[in-house]
Amino acid sequence: MSRRFAILALTLVALAAPSPAAASEGSAQLPGGRLLSHLEDNVPPSKTFRSGLRLEADGGYDVEVMTTGGGVFLIVDKGKFGKRYVGTAYLARGVATPERLQATFGKLGEVSMRFRESRNRTWVGKRRSCRGAQRFVKRRGVFVGKLRFKGEGGYISLNTHRAKGSVVTVAQKCLRQRRPGPPLAQQSSHQPAFLATARSGVEFTGFLALGGRKTTFLAAHEETRGKLAIMRVAVLRNKSEPLRANETLTRASISPPAPFHGTGRYRAAPDGTATWSGSLSVNFPGTPRFPLTGPDFEPLIEVPLFQE
Repeated sequence: MSRRFAILALTLVALAAPSPAAASEGSAQLPGGRLLSHLEDNVPPSKTFRSGLRLEADGGYDVEVMTTGGGVFLIVDKGKFGKRYVGTAYLARGVATPERLQATFGKLGEVSMRFRESRNRTWVGKRRSCRGAQRFVKRRGVFVGKLRFKGEGGYISLNTHRAKGSVVTVAQKCLRQRRPGPPLAQQSSHQPAFLATARSGVEFTGFLALGGRKTTFLAAHEETRGKLAIMRVAVLRNKSEPLRANETLTRASISPPAPFHGTGRYRAAPDGTATWSGSLSVNFPGTPRFPLTGPDFEPLIEVPLFQE
C-alpha cells in the first residue's frame, strides 16, 4: 500500500522538481521527503529497515503506519493501483528504530507502539538468493501501545492499542551494495501529455494527464502544518475519457471521472502565454473537491517522445 503511494507521489513530484541536484539523497527515497526536510531535527532515512502496521478503517479505507527511520508515516488510502486510487499520507518526525512507532501528528493524533515478534518464526533459516524480495527478512508480529488519529472533518477515526505488523530488514548476507538493474527499454508515445503545477513556499500542487490506450490522470498536493507534513495523491487510469486537444496543442479540455470532478481547460495564446482554468477538482481523503485549476498554475502540454 505505501509502496504504490510512494511511486505515485514521487512520479508527479519528480516531473515538477526544479532539478535533480536540488533534491537530497534522503528526500528522493521517501514520499514527502522534500517536505520532511523542512521539519525540525529531521532524521535521515535508514536504508536497512522498514517497519509498520496495517489495519482497516470505516469508509472502506486502509491505514498503514510505518517508519523507515526518517519519520513516521500514517497513510490512509482506498482503491487499487492502476485503476482508481486515492490516498493521504501524514508525515511526522518520529523515533528512528525498527521496533518502535512513535510520533505526534499535531492536533490529529499520535502513535506510540512497540513491536512484539510472533512466536512462529517462519523466517528463521530461510535460504536467500539476495535478489528481489529474497534480500529481506520480514519478521511478523503485532504492535502494541496506543494509536489515536482523527482525520480532517472526521472522515476517519482510529483508537486502537493492538495491530498486526512487521519489521523488514536487509538480510545480513545481502548487505553488500546492489548491482544496477538493466537499462530501460526504448519506448515512445505520440499521445498528448499535460502537466499543471503550482507552488507556494514548500507547498506544491500538480495535475498530470497522459494519453494512450488508457488515459492516466494523477493529482498530488503537498503541504505543511507546523511540524506535520501532508501529501495527498489521486490516480485514475481507464479508457472512458481521453485527453482532448487540437492538432496544434493550443487548446485542450480534460474531464476525468471520479475521484475527479468538473472540467479543466487549457488555452495557449499567440504570444506564448497559457492559462489553465475551469472547475476541475479532486476528492482527496480529508480534503474533498480540492481545486486543480487557477491562475497560480503553470500549464504545459506536448506530445512526448521518451527514449532510453
